[in-house]
Amino acid sequence: MDDESLKKLKAKREYLEEWLANHKAADEVAAEVQKNLDFTNWQIDALETTPPEAEEIPWPDITKTLDSDTSYLVQVLPPMPFYQKNMVVSASAFTSSGTVSVFQYASRIRDIGTEASVKYSSRVTVAFQDLQRKYDRPSEVRNLLAQLGNAGTVDRFDTAVRSFDAYKRGTASRTAPAIDIRTLIDGVKGDLYVRARTQPKENMDWTTMAKRLALGGQQYSELVDSEKKHSSLVSRLSDIAKDREGGAITDINNVWVETQDYLVSLLRLVLL
Repeated sequence: MDDESLKKLKAKREYLEEWLANHKAADEVAAEVQKNLDFTNWQIDALETTPPEAEEIPWPDITKTLDSDTSYLVQVLPPMPFYQKNMVVSASAFTSSGTVSVFQYASRIRDIGTEASVKYSSRVTVAFQDLQRKYDRPSEVRNLLAQLGNAGTVDRFDTAVRSFDAYKRGTASRTAPAIDIRTLIDGVKGDLYVRARTQPKENMDWTTMAKRLALGGQQYSELVDSEKKHSSLVSRLSDIAKDREGGAITDINNVWVETQDYLVSLLRLVLL
């Protein structure tokens, strides 16, 4: 067991749980903040729009009250940081990237063949597939692919989905979805290469693409490493297409699950 990775995952979990707890607390006071703003706007309007003849009425001396009000408000309500959605979403790309590796690891444990290993692998992989359904991974992948601006890529995704569904219904062999999924991910690679080119016929490689499209330095590093996942998926899909059995590593069900999170990770790391 990789104790260091587990320690880091638990630290990440603690951070996210604390953030959500703080968000919940902020959400609970948001209504009070809005009410405060509404009454403040009313005061401003009331004092800013007085008619000229109102000068005969003494101006209310609320300076001391306002000093206390503003001072205390800033103390108990510090400004929230500005969150850039695209950068926060990009953070999920790292999670998806790690998920692909952990899912593959958990899947392969089934190949040990003991009762405990099969039970563990089934529980963990099914739980992950439940999460994919909960967050509608296929729709997320499809939306990201649409941002590449190539209708053909979206069509290839839809074809892969239909092909896999046909396999699950027993009306197609596993060879068909393997070929369609491989065509899909190779097509996505081609789309990214096209985006990265500065000249139509420029030779392109994965590292250059990553350098030009990555959202930032950490994203660049992860994007470069993603080439290994791409190559692994293509290789395994080729084996499946040739009907080579190799346990969990060439189980089309597992590969399709991995492919979806691989695409989420890949496309969240680049500027779309």
